Amino acid sequence: MSWIRLAIIGVIVAALAAAAIKFTSYLSEKDRMVQERDQLIANLRAKAEGLQLDNDRLRQSNASLEADRDKKRDELARVQLEMSKLHTVDAASSKRLNELERRLSDRERLEQIERLRTSRRAELLLNVVNKSAKCDLENFFNAGGACKNGVWVKDGERLVSTQAPATQPPPAAPPAGDSNEKK
Repeated sequence: MSWIRLAIIGVIVAALAAAAIKFTSYLSEKDRMVQERDQLIANLRAKAEGLQLDNDRLRQSNASLEADRDKKRDELARVQLEMSKLHTVDAASSKRLNELERRLSDRERLEQIERLRTSRRAELLLNVVNKSAKCDLENFFNAGGACKNGVWVKDGERLVSTQAPATQPPPAAPPAGDSNEKK
């Protein structure tokens, strides 16, 4: 019976040892799970702190970007105001330039007319213009022709020159006293 007792005590000791091992492994497993959970919590806290820092940086960046946006908006408003002023000045300058060009053109035309009037050919030009005007007035109601160089030329006919060739000197004008005596 001693061996049965021994066997029972061995079985009890083995059961207790197995229970102790099982309990110890359960505790170590529980301890390992608690450590893993604590590690996971520490990792999540570190991530949360990193995200909080990122969030703070983004807020600062947003504030900086909003300040830049406001600065650019103000600058754009100033530029647009300056552009409108420049457009106004440009329009006024363009108007003045056109007026000066017109005056210059008028002045050049007057100078050209004055040069023509004081030139040696002014009398010839005046005679041609007078002849043309006189021909147009005399033949105002006539049809089938046109005035050319102060002479009425019918359609289809050629102008025959009645003037002396240019190589001969023009006839002298009658003295002023003779024309008054005839009248």
